[in-house]
Amino acid sequence: MGLSVNDRFQGTYEICVLGCKVNQYDAQQIRCVLEQAGFRRGGKEERVSVAVVHSCAVTAEAARKSRRTIRRMRSKHPGAYLILSGCLASDDSYAGPLDAQIRVPPGPGWLGRFARGIEALPGVSCPVSLPGDPDSLALDRFAGHTRAFLKIQDGCHIGCSYCIVPRLRRAPRDKDLPLILEEARRLVESGHREIVVSGVSVGLYGGGRAVSLADVMRALVDLPGTERLRLSSLHPAELTDKLLEVWGASPKMMPHIHLPLQSGSDRILAAMRRGYGVSEFLNAVERVRAVMDKPACTTDVIVGFPGETDEDFRCTLDVCRAVGFSRVHVFPYSVRPGTAAAARSGRVSRDVVAERSAVLRATGRDLARAYHERFLGETVRVLIERRRNGTGEGYTEQYIPASVAEGGHDGNGILEVRVVQADAEGVRGHPGVGAAGTS
Repeated sequence: MGLSVNDRFQGTYEICVLGCKVNQYDAQQIRCVLEQAGFRRGGKEERVSVAVVHSCAVTAEAARKSRRTIRRMRSKHPGAYLILSGCLASDDSYAGPLDAQIRVPPGPGWLGRFARGIEALPGVSCPVSLPGDPDSLALDRFAGHTRAFLKIQDGCHIGCSYCIVPRLRRAPRDKDLPLILEEARRLVESGHREIVVSGVSVGLYGGGRAVSLADVMRALVDLPGTERLRLSSLHPAELTDKLLEVWGASPKMMPHIHLPLQSGSDRILAAMRRGYGVSEFLNAVERVRAVMDKPACTTDVIVGFPGETDEDFRCTLDVCRAVGFSRVHVFPYSVRPGTAAAARSGRVSRDVVAERSAVLRATGRDLARAYHERFLGETVRVLIERRRNGTGEGYTEQYIPASVAEGGHDGNGILEVRVVQADAEGVRGHPGVGAAGTS
């Protein structure tokens, strides 16, 4: 039985967010809207009056996980207003008659629509104040996180054959540089020592306009107070000389880059409509290594794309070994309705996909171990994010998971750590000569 209007407005909320860095950022904006409207975050075991599922639908499995989360939230908070936002909310092929009172699809103006839906709930009397472009609502802090994501771009038009994102997220759109810098200033002032510059396809920033991604990163480097800057995933063609120049010139730019390979076969890359071949990808990696010292190169690989042969997969393994990735994220291909790849023939059997995925994951672990071992005996700088059982945990500048066995800082401190152990999972060490600062 549902709750009465008076019972329903308890002023509490829970947000469950799935998916990428952009979704994590969006969820922080949702938090800001709810708190402006007079809500507070519910306790761990507390039944809330508003439950938000900020969903992901980039793959078939992500969509299924989002649907399971909706059912779990409905069971956990019976009688609550359930709000579905994020990519699943715009995908009728998966969403269907989902059990949500409010659906807020992504796209221009999505946050304004979310705010209007909140304001219309019974018992809500606090108006929500948004900027002229509601989606550009700036964060003052990235609650619950040491590192802050800063979304500067949304949407994509690259059109990879396996990807539904352009249909769900719409055309590329950018946040203006002055707004980016103001938000970065706020995040720095709230104590965030590392900012990850993010977007659905962040390398598209500028779109031929006067301001490019390189200009954004140069301005962030020059912003007083910034200490560590990272970039989310880039397409090899987006790795411009200007961007690499900024990357190589400032110690604030972390020596880590995420370049999705997806396949090491030119034939499969063409079928994926990735817009590059293996030689172009390898050239991008070499250009990165020319301007950074021992940079970490992480990647994504799709295994079992329609038509992938044993030879195609062998080529993928060869490229991964040739590059020496520090981390390989393996994604078994699953049919995504609404994409061009869904209609392709030559489906690879589940057993073969599983076998190839296991081989690639094992290869990825070997490569990670080899990369991490390069830092044995060296001193690395680690941003401590948490302390667990007396051990500090965080990430090096190369985005290597690191644990500090003794001493250190409870969180948000940058330590110099002498590496004494390394394996596929990361590195371990002891505090070096001294801490590199705390906050």
